Amino acid sequence: MFKWLNRFFKKTKKTNLENLEYLVFGRFFSDNYGTYEIYKLTRSELLVDKRELWHNERHTKNGYTFVGELMSQEKFELIKDLINQVPNDMLDENLNGFYTTGNKNEDKLIVEICDGILKKEITIDDYEIETENLPTELRKFRLLIESKIKELD
Repeated sequence: MFKWLNRFFKKTKKTNLENLEYLVFGRFFSDNYGTYEIYKLTRSELLVDKRELWHNERHTKNGYTFVGELMSQEKFELIKDLINQVPNDMLDENLNGFYTTGNKNEDKLIVEICDGILKKEITIDDYEIETENLPTELRKFRLLIESKIKELD
């Protein structure tokens, strides 16, 4: 019976990932005094939040809310397939969310997904987790996001 339930939930998770409404992603380095941006990718557009508020708002009562401006169609075309490449491991792993605190030094990959029902936020901090210990697909996704952020700069 447990095998059947496990298969059922894995199929449910796969369906959710195939129907994502949006993917939010970005990088935050606490010891970098430069700017940082958070991106929101939907099936039809790419937006950017340049307010640099994520690191503070995540600890407030209401939390971080993405407020972005539309980016060019060229930039969207560069990364539009990223929304289809979110690995199942993101749902399976017990990773920190946006609102967790940790080391005072932070090197965080920020990811949020939503399919209209499911919403999941994660952070992967190089100071707290050895990235080589991440599941292979999640590690590849992290590297893919990092490369896409560089393309957008």
